[in-house]
Amino acid sequence: MEFIFYAALLWAWLERLVAGIPRFLIFATAAYVILYFATLALVAGVHRHWWRVTWFRRLFYWQFPVALLGAVFRVLSRYYDVPWLWAIGTSLFSALTLYLGAFFIAALLLTPVVVGFSLYDRLRQGGAEEPSSFERRRFLSRGLAVVPALGAMGVSHGIYTSYTRTRMPTVPLRYPDLPAELEGLKILHLSDIHIGPYIQLSDLEALLVRAAQAAPDLIVVTGDVCDHNPEYLATLRLLESVPAQFGTYASLGNHEYMRGIRRIRRHFDQTAIPLLVNEGLAVPVGAATLYLGGVDDPRFLRSPASYAQLRNSVERAVSSSPSDAFTVLLSHRSQALDYAAPLGGTDLILAGHTHGFQLGMAGRSFFEPFFPERYI
Repeated sequence: MEFIFYAALLWAWLERLVAGIPRFLIFATAAYVILYFATLALVAGVHRHWWRVTWFRRLFYWQFPVALLGAVFRVLSRYYDVPWLWAIGTSLFSALTLYLGAFFIAALLLTPVVVGFSLYDRLRQGGAEEPSSFERRRFLSRGLAVVPALGAMGVSHGIYTSYTRTRMPTVPLRYPDLPAELEGLKILHLSDIHIGPYIQLSDLEALLVRAAQAAPDLIVVTGDVCDHNPEYLATLRLLESVPAQFGTYASLGNHEYMRGIRRIRRHFDQTAIPLLVNEGLAVPVGAATLYLGGVDDPRFLRSPASYAQLRNSVERAVSSSPSDAFTVLLSHRSQALDYAAPLGGTDLILAGHTHGFQLGMAGRSFFEPFFPERYI
C-alpha cells in the first residue's frame, strides 16, 4: 500500500509537471531530438571520416544529454523561483540547438559533394575502390570540415553580437497630406526585446538611455517583451520610464501567450502602458488626431482559422478610427498588412516577429532571395 501511495504521488507530480510545460518548449525539444538524430544519421552514413574522429564523436554524444538537461532546467524554472535554473537552461538549450542546426545545414550542403566524388571514383574505376581514391576522398572529407567549422563560427559571432551595441536606425517617413501638428513626430518602435539570458534588463536600460536622447514623442511596443516572467513587470517599468509626450502603448506578441497571457495582462494593469488588443484609441496631437490600433496575436499563424483570426483582429483594431485621423496599426505579425491594406485608412503599420528570419549578414537575411513575397 505504501508503494502505491508513493507511486500515486509521483504520478500526480508528473501530471502537474507536464501540464505546466509550454507547448513551444515541447515543440522545440521535439524538433531538437529530430534534428539531432537526422544529423547523426547524416554524419554516420555519409561523413564517416568525421565520425571516426574520437573527440568529434564524444562531443556529439555529449551534446544530446546536455541540451536535454537545459530543457529540463527550463521546465523546473516554471515551478521553482531559482534564477540560475532558467538562465542556464535557456542558454544551454538555445546555444546547443543553434550549433547543431548550423552543423546539420553544413553537413547537408556538403553531402552531394562527398557522394558525387565517391560515385565518380567508383564509376571511373569500374566499381573497384583503389587505395588512392580512398585517400583522396578522406582528404576531401577532412578538408571540407572547415565548412561546418565556419558555420559554428557564424553562430558564435551571432551570439557575440547579441551582446554588443544595438543599432538604432532612423527611418524618415513622408506623407503628402500629413497634418501640420504631426510634422516631425518621432515614434520609438520597440519589438521582440526578449529580455532573457542573452538580453538583460541592464542592456535594455542602456538602450533606452540612448533612445531618450532622441526625444521620442511616442513609444510603441509590438510584442515579445520578455521571456522571463519574474522580470516582465520590471521590463514594463523601464519602458514607461522613458519620457514621451504622447505616451507609451503596446500590443501583444506570441510570446506573451507562451508566458501566460493572464499573468501578462496583470503586469500591464500595474503600469500606465495601455495594452491594445482588438481595439484602438485616439490620441489628440494639437488639432490633429493620432489613432493607434492594436492587433491581437494568433499565437501560431499556420491554419486558415489563425489567418481568419488575424484578419478579424485587424478589422476590429481599426474599426473605430476616425476618418480624419492618422492611423497607426500595431501588430506583432507583419502579415497584418495583407488585411489592413484592402480596408484602407491605415497610414502606418509597425510590426516585428520575424527577426529577419534569424539568419543573415550585414543586416540582410539569407532568405530574402528565396521568399521575395514574405515580410522578413
